[in-house]
Amino acid sequence: MCLSTVYMNSGNEEKEIMKDVARIEAEGQGFWLINLFGEREFIEGSIETVDLMDEHFVILEKNTSN
Repeated sequence: MCLSTVYMNSGNEEKEIMKDVARIEAEGQGFWLINLFGEREFIEGSIETVDLMDEHFVILEKNTSN
């Protein structure tokens, strides 16, 4: 089983958002994170990095207003 931890990069720091993420669904300007227990959280941002091989993490980057 391949579960990941999702972090948010907000410039100078990475904050853990959710552990044991089993599914990520894109919607609009962000993503629904769904963990092993079915808990859901919507996060606005874009994908910066995905590592499913070694460390099993996803880093999202906050959307910046233009």
